[in-house]
Amino acid sequence: MRGRRRGSSRLRQAPGSTRRRVTQEMIDEMTELRHQGLTHKEIGKRMGCSERTSRRYVGKVEPQLHLPGRHPEPEAEDPRQLRERLARRFSEVVYNAQVNPRPRESVAFLAESNRMIWERLAEMDPLTLALLDRDPELGTRFLREVLSHLYADFSLHVTFDANIDCIEPSVSAARWRPPRERPPIEPIDDDEIDDYEA
Repeated sequence: MRGRRRGSSRLRQAPGSTRRRVTQEMIDEMTELRHQGLTHKEIGKRMGCSERTSRRYVGKVEPQLHLPGRHPEPEAEDPRQLRERLARRFSEVVYNAQVNPRPRESVAFLAESNRMIWERLAEMDPLTLALLDRDPELGTRFLREVLSHLYADFSLHVTFDANIDCIEPSVSAARWRPPRERPPIEPIDDDEIDDYEA
């Protein structure tokens, strides 16, 4: 009768070693060592068994390394909701800005700044949006980057009207239009400049 010979495993044992029966307690300990990140060879050495025995009992157990100070990441917020919240927050900052001229004196300025904020937020990935939501200083930089040219144009318009045409700042602010809505400025020819100088 062909079959497995009973004494074959004993022949492979090292001389003088005694064979131990693997208990549930040993399996639990091997599993714990595997969770700690030890290899099967290291587990075998610690437990006084072979690497093969370790693999047999805890072969499918994966190491679970826990890095100190790590917390599970919170579930990512929906980017659309995040954009809406950021846009609302930035719009309120612009509306309440204590600068002169005040942006809230011009509906056109508020509408254009909101449009520009939305356009920039729409280009951003969810991670950048989350960072922008958490970091107030980053939000200030964002507003400066997006709206500084627009506000400079608005401020120049109001100041020019007040100084040259003696128009009240609030009236001038109400008359301001975004650069994209104005007709393009015709370039001046060099000949016209020469005629003017003569």
